[in-house]
Amino acid sequence: MDIGFVAEAVVAALLVAFGAVFGSFLNVLAHRLPRGESVVFVASHCTACGARVRPRDNVPVLGWLLLRGRCRDCGAHISARYPLVEA
Repeated sequence: MDIGFVAEAVVAALLVAFGAVFGSFLNVLAHRLPRGESVVFVASHCTACGARVRPRDNVPVLGWLLLRGRCRDCGAHISARYPLVEA
């Protein structure tokens, strides 16, 4: 296997991961800033029931897919906007 190909694949994977994390943060800003909520001191939570999002569910795109777009606690619908912005 060509080392150049592996290096490019690793860089591409890191860029995709960074983009997903950045997109996730943009979602937080878009949701919380208009409401006057903190973007630093309040943990991610369900907008319907207020339950905290578990770390394993807070992985950009993958968490939404694994939960099938629903809150783990109350089953409320989570908008497809979130994974779309993250992707």
